[in-house]
Amino acid sequence: MWRSAMNQLHARAAEIESEIEEALVDRHGLLRSAVDINTMRPFAPGYFEGCSVHPYACANLADYSDFITYENVGMCSGAFLAAMVLKYQATGDPAALRKARRTFQGIRWLFDLGRGVAEGFYCKCYGGRLSDQISSDQYVFTMAGMDQFLLVADRGEKSVCTAMMAQMARFWMRRGYAYPYFGKPLTWPLERFPVFAWLAWQHSAQPEFRREYDRLCALPEVQLKIPFGALTWDAVLDHARKREPVFDFEKQSPLRLIRLNPENTASGFLSLEALLHYRAPMREIWLAKALQMYARDCRWIAEDGLAMGAGLYNIATGEVTEVRQVMNIPAAHPGQWRYGGFVGWIRSGMHAAMFARAAVALAPYLPGRGAREKGLEILGKLHRDQLRWFVDMDGRQFPDDLAWMHNVYSGDAAVNWLWGYWQAHAGPLSCRHG
Repeated sequence: MWRSAMNQLHARAAEIESEIEEALVDRHGLLRSAVDINTMRPFAPGYFEGCSVHPYACANLADYSDFITYENVGMCSGAFLAAMVLKYQATGDPAALRKARRTFQGIRWLFDLGRGVAEGFYCKCYGGRLSDQISSDQYVFTMAGMDQFLLVADRGEKSVCTAMMAQMARFWMRRGYAYPYFGKPLTWPLERFPVFAWLAWQHSAQPEFRREYDRLCALPEVQLKIPFGALTWDAVLDHARKREPVFDFEKQSPLRLIRLNPENTASGFLSLEALLHYRAPMREIWLAKALQMYARDCRWIAEDGLAMGAGLYNIATGEVTEVRQVMNIPAAHPGQWRYGGFVGWIRSGMHAAMFARAAVALAPYLPGRGAREKGLEILGKLHRDQLRWFVDMDGRQFPDDLAWMHNVYSGDAAVNWLWGYWQAHAGPLSCRHG
């Protein structure tokens, strides 16, 4: 069954890789996180005029296309780097190794660009330029990709890669894991960061990183919370049951809106994956968290392989159903980002592909759970037109100022699809260090 599934996906993998090469690779070798699905090119200047978009972009960038093209540049580049290493290991294809090296050079360019702010600052290069914006998930994906790349890197690349990982970890350590997010002060959730310290220690052997790993792991919040998604499925329902109604439909019925984002399983598991592989201390705790994430977000994949956007929990009956109609559209105000309060029948190819990759990667650590089969099933259902950020399921859900969201070909979806395919191709045995 496994071999049959892989054979069926082989042609699609080649098509997706070709699309990535044509549409997503920029002049530095980095991977764009979004392009216009109708042209397979970056969104043209002026495309978003009159649209509701993220307020940071409105205030700080000349055009929203600069923002959306590079918002997840680190995540996409790290995922593609890992995919190409796995492909090279599986096939010996020298083109895959060349693409891996090209991507690493792009990541190195971005790392060097960030030195304009601080050593180890790995920025979101909006418009291909230095910005003051970062997020921890960009680091997580890039460090995972570099960890994989070290398996095939030459001596010079290994030296540079190891130094970069150490500086990335040190950047956060020296700031107490505090750095503003879109202009707002933020101390980032500490449960995301043990993997930073562990990878830096694993590859550099510098004691400061092992001490920091041990310090973080002694903290109750690190031991108890799930990275990138602090609630189990039962806790999601419990929170919905106890909170006050927010939307009008909630005030008039026993229904409560619940939202999950299976993308968080991808980021969350990458915060644990290296710790599981290298058998880092507290491995049983990391395994329990991985299982909780998989069990929670597995429920959020629809019959067509896409990730559902929102659900309705009936607190009287306990039933959970998918939102299948427009439930709420916030009133329009100048400069307002309306998506946060929008509730309608939308699904996500991006979130589904990221969850599928995580499921395949989880499989060796969750025997008997069918995680590899679940991941391959999702990959098999996701065709090219579904590799979107969001899918408007009947073409009538998004209001006009949000309709652009249906037209985003997601770099995250494409590269994670490919990563998941080559991760599964490696079979149940890890090809990584050790």
